[in-house]
Amino acid sequence: MACFDNTLPANACSQPLLSFVVIGYNESATLSACIRSIREAELSGVPFEVIYVDGGSNDGSLDVARAAGCDLVLAAEERRKAPKNRNVGAAHAKGTFLQFLDGDMVMAPSWPKKALEFIVTREDVGVVFGELREMRSSFLYKILELDWIQGEGEVAFCGGAAIFRRSVFIEAGGFPEDVSFGEEPLLCWRIRNHLHKKVMKLSELMAYHDLAFRGFSDYWRRCVRSGWAYAEVSHRCAGASDRMWQRECRANYRWAAALLAGLMLLLFAPIVWRLAVLIVAGIVLFRKTFQVVRKGHPWSIALGYAVHTYFAKLPLAYGQIKWSLVSKRLSRNNKG
Repeated sequence: MACFDNTLPANACSQPLLSFVVIGYNESATLSACIRSIREAELSGVPFEVIYVDGGSNDGSLDVARAAGCDLVLAAEERRKAPKNRNVGAAHAKGTFLQFLDGDMVMAPSWPKKALEFIVTREDVGVVFGELREMRSSFLYKILELDWIQGEGEVAFCGGAAIFRRSVFIEAGGFPEDVSFGEEPLLCWRIRNHLHKKVMKLSELMAYHDLAFRGFSDYWRRCVRSGWAYAEVSHRCAGASDRMWQRECRANYRWAAALLAGLMLLLFAPIVWRLAVLIVAGIVLFRKTFQVVRKGHPWSIALGYAVHTYFAKLPLAYGQIKWSLVSKRLSRNNKG
């Protein structure tokens, strides 16, 4: 198979250049489409392999992966979390680059080749990723999709779906398995600070994703987990010059306190104070809404995103508090 770029190493054609590592847990409904999107991608001249790592499914996901034509299917005897799954897949991968995907994603056909063309010429880059879009088109999903959208260029971290240099990934220790959440940002922090490689975002569409929210409880749970990740990762990085998420944690606490104080004033304060709260809230929401509209989004989506941005501070702060309480309890038990 011919190599797509003469900048590649001479032995790149004799082994996979790119290893797709797909992870999943009970993803039988979406896994086939995920793997098919890899097989149908624009990869002419790019030697690649597809590895599926299962997290202990009981819904036939393994059979789906085998039927879809994966080069390697790795099962689990017990429930296994995402970072462990990705690390297991990386340990079996042969490619110079690793593209991680979740089983509920569908990759854009043009993504892998364009990403490779970028990263093979940039030795200073350890990770590259692109745009994620939500599969569902309801109002809520259009709002939450904006969380994935960032500007192009160097960024602090990415999610689990990205292309890593395998050498950088291995040297950084892979995805940390000793954190409850936030393993992807923590790995990126290590890559940037310990290995001095860049995490780069391209404006290219990388994949479609399905949050699969079944109701408000899923939304709340996701935000609480994010708050936990903020607290745990910021604690890990507290002693370094790059104190990741320290500012965000403080901001989450301040906004959550402000929201609760405003709610108390609306419920119990005199009418003048209630009006003042409503005016301030309106100004804050309008400012955020206008910022989103200036980026080309409709007013309705922008307003919804503004509400989401500030309301989410409550479960984010709650998640941070939960992590703090749990870590203190564990610390006392260890001392005892």
